[in-house]
Amino acid sequence: MQSPSDDWESPAAITLGKKLLAIDPERGYIKASFFAGENFVNRGGRIYGGFLSAMLDGLCGHAVRSTNKEATPQVTLELKTSFLGRADVGTLIGEGWVRHRGKSIAFAEAELRREDGEVVARASATFKLGRPSAPQT
Repeated sequence: MQSPSDDWESPAAITLGKKLLAIDPERGYIKASFFAGENFVNRGGRIYGGFLSAMLDGLCGHAVRSTNKEATPQVTLELKTSFLGRADVGTLIGEGWVRHRGKSIAFAEAELRREDGEVVARASATFKLGRPSAPQT
């Protein structure tokens, strides 16, 4: 596996407290942690599902992007999230995997766990892959 690098994190990922833990572009795999702060809590005292979905989308997208040798743009076409457990304020650990990558479409999955290992949410995503950008002159 390559050593973790966070030189290309988006402002959204930074807001979510994302820290890259491991990446393996050959397998299309990523592992990252997120910090869900008090500002992520819903009225029920748990982490709002929209934040969990954003974390999962980021994991899926990062996994796909890691396999991208041509610097092509990508966009999420579909994201399906299943909420399976309670997410409280604190650190969440996520993993993302590319399940299939074609020339114009990629499919990925991700899951988030509490620090005790309990799965709180899973997602599957479909991405539209763009064409390589023309070199800047």
